[in-house]
Amino acid sequence: MNEPPSRRPQRLFTNVGRPVVKLRRILVPVDFRGTTAEALRYAAAFAREYRATIILLHVVVPDGSHVKRNISKERLIEELCEVGESQIRQLVDVIWGDEIAVDIVVASGKPEVQIVNGAREMKADMIIMASLGTIGSWGFFHRSTLAKVVQRAPCPVLVVPALERGFVINETVQGCVDR
Repeated sequence: MNEPPSRRPQRLFTNVGRPVVKLRRILVPVDFRGTTAEALRYAAAFAREYRATIILLHVVVPDGSHVKRNISKERLIEELCEVGESQIRQLVDVIWGDEIAVDIVVASGKPEVQIVNGAREMKADMIIMASLGTIGSWGFFHRSTLAKVVQRAPCPVLVVPALERGFVINETVQGCVDR
């Protein structure tokens, strides 16, 4: 029985140099849910490794409470933006201090639109978002903010699963986000 001659695998990319990863700006949407902590852990790990700046983006979505409070919608948005920025500054002070370069952006509108436009305008190299947990049906995922960002983002999107095993370890952010 004749055996075929052994062949060495061919190199498909013979002239390609070592891949270089450049991360200068990492966008992390912040909605103050518990899953935000996972995204922040990953962002911090990447920021430390690549000396990148983290852009924390909080999107304010008016809920109609301006009518009950007898103020204009614009005033409500302004108040929500001020509160959001204050909360993010406190969060940054508690978990990172001056260790990591952070830019804080607060916007109003549809979250998926603001995230995608923010990534484009701020020239983000990556977006890091946490999922809200297991997604039972494709239809639900397809309509989610996360899915819309993944579909339209101008850069790679790292989706961090909630309550799952990950590769970033030994950093506690969870207690600072859950309030």
